[in-house]
Formats: sequence, structure tokens, C-alpha cells
Amino acid sequence: MELSVEELPDTHLGDRETSAAPASLHAPAQKSSARPYIPYVLFALCAAVYLLPFMRLVFLGSDEGTLVEGAVRILHGQVFARDFFEVMGPGTFYLLAGFFKLFGTTFLVARIWLFVTSLGTGLSMYFLSRRVCGRYQILPPLLLVSVYFSTMWPMVNHHVDSNFFALLSVVCIVLWQEKRKNSLLVGAGVLAGVTTCILQPKGMLLLLALFVWIWIQQRRRSGLLSSLCMVAGGYCSIVGLTLLYFWSHGALWDLIYMNFVWPSQNYGTVNTIPYATGILQFWTHWAIPIHGIRWLTPLGVVLITPFLLVAALPALGPVLGIPHGKDNLRPEILLYWLCGWALWLSEFHRRDIAHLTAGSPLLIILCVQFLVEYRRKIADWLLQFLAISAGALAAVNLFIVLCAQSVPTRVGPVGMFKSDQALAFLDSHAAAGSEIFAYPTCPMYYFLSATTNPTRYSLLLYNYNTPSQFQDAIRVLDRHKVKYVIWDTTVETKAAPYFSAAMYRPAGGLLMEPYLESHYRLVKEVDGLRIMERKADNYGNQR
Repeated sequence: MELSVEELPDTHLGDRETSAAPASLHAPAQKSSARPYIPYVLFALCAAVYLLPFMRLVFLGSDEGTLVEGAVRILHGQVFARDFFEVMGPGTFYLLAGFFKLFGTTFLVARIWLFVTSLGTGLSMYFLSRRVCGRYQILPPLLLVSVYFSTMWPMVNHHVDSNFFALLSVVCIVLWQEKRKNSLLVGAGVLAGVTTCILQPKGMLLLLALFVWIWIQQRRRSGLLSSLCMVAGGYCSIVGLTLLYFWSHGALWDLIYMNFVWPSQNYGTVNTIPYATGILQFWTHWAIPIHGIRWLTPLGVVLITPFLLVAALPALGPVLGIPHGKDNLRPEILLYWLCGWALWLSEFHRRDIAHLTAGSPLLIILCVQFLVEYRRKIADWLLQFLAISAGALAAVNLFIVLCAQSVPTRVGPVGMFKSDQALAFLDSHAAAGSEIFAYPTCPMYYFLSATTNPTRYSLLLYNYNTPSQFQDAIRVLDRHKVKYVIWDTTVETKAAPYFSAAMYRPAGGLLMEPYLESHYRLVKEVDGLRIMERKADNYGNQR
């Protein structure tokens, strides 16, 4: 089983003038490359057909709620960091807000952006795979999309968005090595700059990787300094304009504090977890149980293989690369190594399987390429088993998604596996534009019910957020007399496998819970999700 649309005759990025083969030997290559865009068109069509069913699905407790709610805040005139608190980079917020500005604030528009980044990531993976893999060229993007589901995707996400722009930056460098157009260097720098605005460590490490690669390739040639300046110029133009924007709005220090100072002081508690946390949850429960079905153990072994590959990449890649020796210094292979490790290290601040997956795209390509070139039967067996596992996982994911039901919301129909009682309550009791509060987190309620969050925080967790931030949120709730609160008391249980237990044990005692219990009455409780209404003696007119 070979996953290849069309084998490229020239999979190297070296100097073309070194080829001295007779013209007759190149005749088949010229014929096969007469229409080089055809494999990409076919890939894009097949990928689009596969991706579209996933676009309707929504996960209420994901980071997507934070991003879409923040984009709506920006659309209404608020400034990231100054008016609301998020430790993610501002990039995805403003890109999505731009989409909302152009096409309207609907779930469909958010999903169009997700579709663009998802398809673009797949095409970039396929392009980069074709440059080095003589066979199994579709396997790397297939592996990625199979493990993406229910980790970081399908949802608007800063990890997915940053991968999209980072891979495009690498594509620009690959094309520059072939075409030698300065605009491609500038484009690579611009895309690395956008990546930085979305996820700071990823963009900065990517820029460093590009600098090192260009220096290695150009150090004995003229034009080294100009090449570096082209990339740096594109990068600085994006980062500089971003800093200028926040400075002009009086939010530059807020941006620096929120994206650099605060995470350095508070991220440790949340991110202290074992390596590849969550991988067994995908096997034993498999994303979302459907009608009580549990997967049989043999099928579970097949389905977990792509996740095991992702977890093993940091050790597996170098081991597979050792037999190739000097071949690892080929320009394209070295580029993938440097940029691949840049992406992986940028996600290593949190070591669960979802973040490891987000850092894996280029290392997956290298792993497949090394197996393809290994020239032994066992390598071919491994490739075939990987192809079967990734294909089976992708098919199971699609089956899961097709089981979702359509649920109407104020921003358009969405796909869910069961109706949500809190969302139905908000649709019938809270007017569009009114203020509600979701605690400790579930900002997707704000977006789907077209309500607003009066506080600066989409997430409030002990030992992650500071006591002063809890007090600030309480003051806002009290001042605005917010009528409804959606309180998820199961967050600790659901998040226990993925977060440090320390974050649920506040040293100074509980802050928000006593306030909610004294100022709100329970209207309804469903599976630990409490719908609270402000008591009559504490309720006033909402702003």
C-alpha cells in the first residue's frame, strides 16, 4: 500500500546544474511534471471533502470559545490585553475579528477560517512531503489530520493557526532554494512574524531555525547578509507593526506583561504534567463514546499507533536518521530538522499529547522519509501499518463526527453530540447582548448565545489566575448585577488527567464559590453544570 499521488522526479533542492545525465533520461520526468499542479488539485479536492463534515462540530469546553469571544470583543472596540485578559498571542484574535468584520459574526464564518487554515496546513504538509518522500507522500498529512482530531482540532485554535503560518514559511524557503526570488525570503519572514503574533515561542524559534539554515547554506557564498536581512525585514515588519498598534492604543505594556511576564510566573502550576498525558484517554474512551460502544482491544491497538508515533518522535526521528549519516545535511532535510525541532520545542512547555501533536508536523515528514529510504522489508511493513492505522483512525474520526446532531444557536446551527441544557436555558432566558458569566470557564457560551462577558477573564482557575484577578471578577459581577451564571462544578474531574492537581487547592481559600453561593440561587443542575440566577434582593438593572 503506497500512498502516493505522483512521484516527483526531482526530490532534492540542490543546485540543478550538477545534473549531467543524458536528455533521454529526463524525458519521462518532463512528461510527468508537465502539469505539476494536478496532484495538489486532487489532494485539495479530496481533503476538502473529508474536512467539511468536521467543520460543523463544536466542543464547548475548548480554547475556541476564548478565541471567538475575544474576536467579538475586538470587533466591538476592545483592545487585546488592555480590555480583556488572555495569555495567548493576539494574532488569531485579530485575524478572526477581521473575518467577522468582513462576513458577519456567525459560527459559519468562524468555520470558514478554520477550513482555510486546515486545508492550508494539509496542502503545506503534502507539498513538503513530496519534496523528500519518494513514496507514501500522502502519509504525513494523513497522520497529522488523524491525530489532530479532538486534541487541537476541529476548532479555531492558536496552535493550529500558528502551524498553518509556520509551515507556509517553510514552504517559502523551499521555493526560494529552487527559484532564488527575494520575495520568497521576505514572505518567509512575514509568515514567521505572523506565527510569532499567534504563538510567540513558535515564531521566534522558527526565525532562529531559518537564520541557522540560511547561514549554513550561504556561508561560503555571496549574498549571505542580504538573505538574512530579507527574512529579518519581513519578520520585523509584522512584529513592529503589531507593537506599534498596541503602543498607539496604550496597551504595549499590557501586551508584554500578559504574553511574557505573567506566563513566566504562573504557567508552571498548570503545565506540570507527565509526558504524553492524555494518550491513554484516547484509547480507552476514544474521544467521544457513541451509544455506549467501546472499541475492541485489537482495534484500539491500531487506532493508538499514530499517537504513539507522535509521542516517540523526539527519540524515533534521530534513531531513524542515524543510518543516513551525511544525507541528513542535504539542504531540504536539514531545513526540516531545524524547523521541525523549532515547532516541537515551542509546544514543549506543556507535555500532553495534544501539544506534542501540535509540534509534530515536520518531524512526522522526516520519520516517514527515513522509513521510505531505509530499503528494508521491515521499514515497508512499518509504513504499511502506519498507513492502515492513520487511515483507520481518520475513518473512525469521520464516523464519530457524522453522529453529531445539529443544534440551533443564535449564531447559526452547530454540531453537538447531545443538546446542552445551559445553552438552551440561555436562549430562552437571556436576551442577545445581555451579560452572563461562565465559571470557571466555557466562553463558547458567550459566542453561541450572543451574550457578553462583563469581566476581563474567560478563564478563572486557582493557582493559575491570581487572587486579585478573582477579586476583580467578583467586583464586576457585583457592580453589574449579572443575572445568570453558568457554573461548571465538574471542571476539576474532567480536567484532572490533563492538569496539575495543585491548581484546585487555593492556598488562601476559595474566593468565587462563596460569592456565588451567597448571591445566586440554583435554577437547574444537569450533570454537575449549575445554572444560577442572581437572588432578588441582589438583582438590579444590567448594563
